Amino acid sequence: MFPNVNGATELYLANLERNQDRIAQVQTQISSGRRVQNASDDPAAVPQILQLKATLGLNQQIQTNLGAASTELSTADSSLQNAIAAVGNALTLALQGANAGMTAQQRTDIAQQVSGLQQVLVNVSNTQVNGRYIFSGDQDNQPAYQLDPTNVTEGVTRVSNAGATRVIADATGTTIAVAKTAQQIFDPQDPVTNQPAANNTFAAIQTLITALSTNNQAGIDQAAIGLRAASSYLNDQLAFYGNAENRVASAQDLAQKFQTQETQQLSQLQDADVASLAVEMNLAQVQNQASLSVEANVLQSKNLFSYLG
Repeated sequence: MFPNVNGATELYLANLERNQDRIAQVQTQISSGRRVQNASDDPAAVPQILQLKATLGLNQQIQTNLGAASTELSTADSSLQNAIAAVGNALTLALQGANAGMTAQQRTDIAQQVSGLQQVLVNVSNTQVNGRYIFSGDQDNQPAYQLDPTNVTEGVTRVSNAGATRVIADATGTTIAVAKTAQQIFDPQDPVTNQPAANNTFAAIQTLITALSTNNQAGIDQAAIGLRAASSYLNDQLAFYGNAENRVASAQDLAQKFQTQETQQLSQLQDADVASLAVEMNLAQVQNQASLSVEANVLQSKNLFSYLG
């Protein structure tokens, strides 16, 4: 004969079920390390969790972009230092060629050395990072310049005419200019005459080659003046890249700081407190076992009706 399920028993069963559900939930939280896995676990926290995840995703993309920009800037910095060194070597050769005791043949030989430096400068203008020509502006799929012996003014032909509009945003949305074109760096033009400016690197190098090849003393002296101006100008361009490198490095530090803060906030919202859950689990299991023991004793105890056939 089975006892009837009365109100007290129903309440007991309901409490037992709730306790067992909580045990299962705690076990899941401990094993996953997450307090909130479904929207029903904490509906009020879900909007914040989703917003933080979106912010973290954006921040990670920003850090990726900053890392790529840092690589490009570092390469541009090194390349411009090589260009400055090449111009310095050309100036040394100009001073050597300007010596009154030099013969025409000796100056022609020096001109060949300067031509090699001219090739170095063109190579620098076509520097690539991950397949991109970093001095070609917005048309970074093609080189900026190529040698052109028919151009008696500069010795080169410009291949890419695009400007450089590329910027990188930091974690606050502030943009950082990270690029200049080879024209801006090596080939500035006079806005009035539309001819090479006094600090035009390509023009200064070509002037020196022509003067040495034609044994033109005055031309060599003029080329030396142009090379000094070009060297000073290139150092100004190098300063632009140095400043951009510093700004990107600071932006990377800031992005990492935001990443740490946002990760901590997300952890506080969705991660489980394993130590507290372990205590709760132990208590719930004890309560569950106690409830089962009490009910078992109740079911086994006899009353007046137990003796009636």
